[in-house]
Amino acid sequence: MEHPFSYLNGLSEPPAGQSLGDYLAANITDNGQFNTLLDCLPSTNRRVLISPDLSRPPLTHRMLKHFIESFVLPSSGRTAPLQTNDRVMMALPTGPENALALLAVATYFNCAPVNASCTAEELRDDALRLEARAVIATREAVERLGLASLHFDHGLEIYFVEPRPSGPAGLFDVSVFGDEQPGSRDRDPPPPNTLYDQSLVLHTSGTSGTKKVVPYTMRHLIVGAASVIKSWELTPEEVNMNMMPLFHVGGILRNLWAPVLSGGSTILCSGFDANAWWTLTSQLGATWYYAAPTMHHAILASKPENMDPAKELKIRMICNAAGGLIPSLAVELRKTFNCTVLPSYGMTECMPIATPPMTYQLERPGCSGIACGPYISIRNPLNIEEELPVGSTGNICVRGLPTFSGYEKIENGVKILDTTVFSTEGWFDSGDCGNLDADGYLYITGRSKEIINKGGEVVSPFEIEEAVTQACKDRVKQSLAFSIEHKVLQETIGMVIVPQPDQPRIGLAELQNSLRNYLHPSKWPFAIVYMDDVPKNAAGKPLRIKLGSRLGIGPLSDDVPALERHFEAKAPSKETPLSRPIPCSRITVDVRAVQRACYRIPGVLDAAVVQQRDGAPMAFIQVAEDAEFDATDIDRALSQILHGYVVPNPLHVFRQPLIKNHGEYDFEAMESIIREQNAASMSHTSILVRDIIAKLLDLDSSSITDESDFFLLGGNSLLLGRLIFMIRKETDVSLEVSTLFTNSTVARIAALIDENRTSEGGAEDEDDMYQFDEKGAGLLADPHMAHAYSDDDVAFSSHGERPRSSTHPLVLFVQAIPFIFFYPLKAAWTWTIILHGLAFFSYYIEDSMWERLGALLASIVIARLTSRILCPTAAIAFKWVVIGRYRPGKYPMWCNYHLRWWIVNQSLRTSGRGIYAVTPALEKLYYRLLGMSIGRDVQISSDCKIGEHDLITVHDRAVLDRCLVRPFCVERDGYFRLEPIVIGRDCVVNTYTQISPGARLADGTVWGPQSSSHERPAPDSFAAYARSAVPEPHILLRVFIGYPIIIGVTILAYMPWFAALLLLLSQPFNFKNHDSLESVVAWYAYPKRIAYHFFARIIRKVLPPLVHLVVSLVIKRIIGFNKAGSMRNASQLVLFRRWITGQLLDQMHLKRAFEIIGTHYEMVSVVYRVMGAKIGKRVYWPGSGIVCPDPELLEIGDDVVFGSRSEIYTSDSISFDPIRVGRGAVIADRVVLLPGTTIGRQCVIGSGSLGRRNGNYEERSVWMGQKNGEAVSFGKSSAPEGELGPDDTLTPFGRAFYKRQANYFVMPYPMIVAINVLAQAVTAAYWAGGFAATVVAIHRIDDAFEHRSHWLFHDHWYRPAFLYLAIAIFFSVILPGQAIIALFWIIGTKWLVIGRRREGQYNWDMSSYCQRWQLHLTLQKPALHGFGGHIFMNLSGTQYVVWFLRLMGAHIGKDCAIWASGKPTLMLTEPDLVTMGDRVSIDNCSVVAHINSRGQFSLNRLRLGDGCAMRTGSRLLSGACMEAHSMLLEHTLVASGEITEAWAVYGGWPARRLKLRRAPEPKA
Repeated sequence: MEHPFSYLNGLSEPPAGQSLGDYLAANITDNGQFNTLLDCLPSTNRRVLISPDLSRPPLTHRMLKHFIESFVLPSSGRTAPLQTNDRVMMALPTGPENALALLAVATYFNCAPVNASCTAEELRDDALRLEARAVIATREAVERLGLASLHFDHGLEIYFVEPRPSGPAGLFDVSVFGDEQPGSRDRDPPPPNTLYDQSLVLHTSGTSGTKKVVPYTMRHLIVGAASVIKSWELTPEEVNMNMMPLFHVGGILRNLWAPVLSGGSTILCSGFDANAWWTLTSQLGATWYYAAPTMHHAILASKPENMDPAKELKIRMICNAAGGLIPSLAVELRKTFNCTVLPSYGMTECMPIATPPMTYQLERPGCSGIACGPYISIRNPLNIEEELPVGSTGNICVRGLPTFSGYEKIENGVKILDTTVFSTEGWFDSGDCGNLDADGYLYITGRSKEIINKGGEVVSPFEIEEAVTQACKDRVKQSLAFSIEHKVLQETIGMVIVPQPDQPRIGLAELQNSLRNYLHPSKWPFAIVYMDDVPKNAAGKPLRIKLGSRLGIGPLSDDVPALERHFEAKAPSKETPLSRPIPCSRITVDVRAVQRACYRIPGVLDAAVVQQRDGAPMAFIQVAEDAEFDATDIDRALSQILHGYVVPNPLHVFRQPLIKNHGEYDFEAMESIIREQNAASMSHTSILVRDIIAKLLDLDSSSITDESDFFLLGGNSLLLGRLIFMIRKETDVSLEVSTLFTNSTVARIAALIDENRTSEGGAEDEDDMYQFDEKGAGLLADPHMAHAYSDDDVAFSSHGERPRSSTHPLVLFVQAIPFIFFYPLKAAWTWTIILHGLAFFSYYIEDSMWERLGALLASIVIARLTSRILCPTAAIAFKWVVIGRYRPGKYPMWCNYHLRWWIVNQSLRTSGRGIYAVTPALEKLYYRLLGMSIGRDVQISSDCKIGEHDLITVHDRAVLDRCLVRPFCVERDGYFRLEPIVIGRDCVVNTYTQISPGARLADGTVWGPQSSSHERPAPDSFAAYARSAVPEPHILLRVFIGYPIIIGVTILAYMPWFAALLLLLSQPFNFKNHDSLESVVAWYAYPKRIAYHFFARIIRKVLPPLVHLVVSLVIKRIIGFNKAGSMRNASQLVLFRRWITGQLLDQMHLKRAFEIIGTHYEMVSVVYRVMGAKIGKRVYWPGSGIVCPDPELLEIGDDVVFGSRSEIYTSDSISFDPIRVGRGAVIADRVVLLPGTTIGRQCVIGSGSLGRRNGNYEERSVWMGQKNGEAVSFGKSSAPEGELGPDDTLTPFGRAFYKRQANYFVMPYPMIVAINVLAQAVTAAYWAGGFAATVVAIHRIDDAFEHRSHWLFHDHWYRPAFLYLAIAIFFSVILPGQAIIALFWIIGTKWLVIGRRREGQYNWDMSSYCQRWQLHLTLQKPALHGFGGHIFMNLSGTQYVVWFLRLMGAHIGKDCAIWASGKPTLMLTEPDLVTMGDRVSIDNCSVVAHINSRGQFSLNRLRLGDGCAMRTGSRLLSGACMEAHSMLLEHTLVASGEITEAWAVYGGWPARRLKLRRAPEPKA
């Protein structure tokens, strides 16, 4: 049975008088249906354990069950193998491995989980108390937890969990401490625990000394988990977000067992991080969470700005843990998330106890719910056998499953269950007070037990007292721990201290420091009360009950300074009633007494003491210059005569006289000196950490040194989370909470940051932080930098142009002109010439089929040739008439000048370069006609994107590769800028490099690849990477062999189309009145011919790309493959092979074929294998294809994932060298790999990376962007020993598509091809309808008016123009109409196929989203491939595209310029996850809400605030956010989750904030 508990929520409510626990037991365990945990585990392919590391695929239920079924613990041979009921301690950090280990151990043994951060003493005491047989931990904890001592001194087996570095989350291997006994792994697993076997044992904080042991049988756990599932209606679709530890019963049952047994899933984080909570909840699709009140507060406080959780998250239920749910907090949670908010009640001895039904609407503030497991009764505190009436307040008691069976105790060396804690009727007193209303709702009114509930963590006061006794026995006579009310944590730890006679009182900081080796920081006292004795009752037992309220202390908060958390009081007599307050007061500081004490130290010449902002004393002490003691010695001496809380801290020692001003100590001057001294002795990182801590704790930074401890300065576990967030914000370094607990000094925190920076590629040097002006142009601080600035720069002038709204009627009218007329006029010319050509040739042919075919082909050639001459020439003329020479300046969008610039830009782009693109000489002529200044011997790639030509000057011998040179850029707040560009002599601009407005490239400099003019030039050697530098075969070889082959392949490719045309031309022309034009129109308008017209267009769309591919592959195989070697010594044959491959099998031709056979699938690998490449299995290819000049030198391993628009250069002007990509590697988008690069297994080459020539990138390393000519390292994860298993690198895509392991129907490959072919056919037929409708209409008009209006289409001198006008009119109506229908087709299919996107993780094997998205991309082809490909280009920069994107789900403000400079290379792929404010301007950049990391596909929201700007080539990764008025320069990447600050400018890949300043004023 795949889901054993699937029937659970379908059960009816329990019969009256029966508890839910007993009812579920009768239907689950007591009927013999389920006897072990294995019987209960689902075996579906749904995910179950989810890692917050998005690179790790989730573990499925099937995998989890298989792992547990085969779980075996090896042995060292020192002890007998483990058996059922043997206790196994588990000290593992929270995470997927911990969860899986807990389930596996509980299946076969008696699992005893403990806090992984416990001390060695705590672990040893617990292990000996429980008589544990083994401990499971991590290797890193051997020394810290004293595991060697447990093994050798106490005979415990020690196991280490070894997490697997790849593959599904949670899987691990087990090793033993010491030598492993041969064959011990070969044993079968022991028999699983049955219902009455103990499977889990926990400690509870008792009230009478030592901890109590609470054992659970398998029956208790199964019924408890089922009670949670039933009461919270958990289903397999639910995803739990867990940031709670797995050593408390609440976390174990509610956050692990219940999600697992319900068939759902749980996200297992390593600890609580409120900021990470939002990101992970969004990315991983969490639907509910269970957390303590303090966690709710922190989550609400860290909510990202501009986020609407109710709409953007999937949270449907929030459950409260560890104490009452404050009504105001519940209301705020519901208001924020618009979901069900439930309190809950449980305890270690019984989980769960109560929670409201799912229909609860907060109508009973302060309640804890109704019974959801055991029976509940309110009983007399003085006689537990007596039940109280409804509404009475008494002790809350429970009975029945899942209540435990009794505490474990040892009598005469035998373990027994202590059942004396139950009444004669079986009631267990919870120790809490409360009442039940008439409807059975429980209200908790107080705690009768003496435990301390600190933020959901139950702390035993006796544990703290024992630690204080051990650590401070020379200073503390007696101690008493008690609870104090806390504003956020509900309770915190107070400590009564009775000092030793004749000893100074120990201060709070001293006490905490002494406890460092005894207690976890979360258990350190928060406040101290000094008393002469501890409060006691008449029997002499210490009284801690309500002690905090009796002393009048609280509620406290973290904002209370440490000094103000020191109190003093007199112990009351034993006869004092508990209702009587105890007089208590805060301690005071006598500064003069402290100063006098300083003078008592021998060698002190002068002393000045002052109170700091928090009231604590600070001292400046003068000693002799030759004194042999320092501040530490003075501090030690003062500690002997002063109470700890008044010992000056900090204490500064001067060896010169203290500074005075008019006879008074000048504390400000002395602090300044100390600040300078401290700063001089601290590293840059330490100073940064010091300032963060000072700001967080509201301290004077001068008082903080390298040795200052965060906790001793006043920090705590909650503030620690804020410290980590502030460090991450300032340094981009993420530190673990657990790490900072043990490395809490300023110096150690700084060392962790530096270590992380080093592992991630090094910190940014100050020299690398370029200084930029307000335009985002770099200052000329370096003679080779490309940008300069001066105050009279015309680029800041708007020339009096006034802003205008994008919805102004004039704007809407002007910006509709290109869409309605430009392409229709161009297409009308082509068809006019074709019709006249046919009419002309039909006069001179004998009307045979072949002659008709020749006439049609000749007409098509003439039409296209004349169109390619006339259109670009007309656009050039249009440019000079409308705008003339471009005028540098900064202009508002949609002003008059912008409209002129925009419509000229549209005309140039719609017309294209035409005939001018045939040869480099014609191309340069085209540029010169547009005003561009080009020197001699300049080489410009046909892939180079150039605009605003008359603002560009290119000097002699410059080389422009596949780059962008554009004097246009967008600015913030709805502006754009035009500024000249000058490219110096002998400059080389490589691929993927953007040259920005205002750039002045110095002579001889090299730029890129993967760069912009805002960055420093590349080394001169990078000039070899320009494609124009690669030699070509001899011109004769190209002319007499190469071009004939290309022509022949083209003819063969179009043979199917020619055949289809023969059907169209099978009938002769019908000459009528010897007017061939009218005859041709009538002939074409015949219905059968119209059908053949559609058929021919479909064949032309579908078959030629495939035939071209097949024929080209045959030629590739015939001419042979190139091998590695020097380019200088390459033969003409070698050069010819490279050249012909680039002509026949270039990216464009391959992409056309792959759009039919599937762009991502195995057939692409087959094509590359035929071309000579070595391609592994299950490679995920990009939709855009890759650039690779020599596929035979490419080696790709299994499960490699490619991003779009990557360039893999296996050869350059230096040599041919193979590129190897290892198994499981990721090559992200826009990556450039140079010859000889080797990518290791599971290595990630991130977005925009530039691989070093002959570079070797280690396995599992991570790289992104480029700096100083190479990708930036972001560290490396640990690699597994030995070879990877066959499925260790399997991606979710491979698992779904190739292994068919998905929880939805995955379309088989033939079905995908069929859909692709259908889409291509529909696209061709749809756009063929425009001319068909036009020619039929003209024929009908001609027939109707033939005898009445001879001027219409009869043979007049103006007939060609009249026919062109008629076709143009029809095209201007029909084609835009078709385009509008296509746009609505995109919108409609989007909502039908995809619906509204939501943030979360959508792996191929766990969600059908990726498949549906790919399907919608295919369905978009009618819009993307028709209208000359100009639909979105003609709409770019207009309000029309904003309206379109809004209909697609985007949230876009007013006056936003989308794709301001023309057609985007990448659409907004997830518009409904994009939010833009007002006046946002984005150019040809990437605003993509998805991320595919190691095959893990997730969606995250993108936000752009008011007035933001993204220039060409910039990229906003999934989950990033731009605050208002921030700007990304050209070639800038903002990584996932990052936030650009308001008004800041960012540059670089990855982005870094750039300094903004003006250049110094020039001297007069």
